[in-house]
Amino acid sequence: MEPLQSDTAKRYVYLKYVGHIAVMTGKIREAISVEGVRTISDLLSRLDEKHPGFKEVFMPPGGVFNSRTAIICRRLGQPSFAVIDEKQEIEDGDILTFW
Repeated sequence: MEPLQSDTAKRYVYLKYVGHIAVMTGKIREAISVEGVRTISDLLSRLDEKHPGFKEVFMPPGGVFNSRTAIICRRLGQPSFAVIDEKQEIEDGDILTFW
């Protein structure tokens, strides 16, 4: 019997955009490969490449999370939680809401 997922399978997170973030990206949701991405900071950098200015909305100069925005993570087998640390690791299949 073959494994359901191979070691070479791509990893994805699923993103939801709410309010002004949806306007900024022009989308309300998307799936993104997270190959080479380990933390929220890495993901914000990747999203900033697709949507210039994205990272600065969540991490203004100085590197402190913006208190007027939020990132909520829904992870299999766990209650949803707010991301409060840019070093928070992300996992394959996470659903992240940006608002």
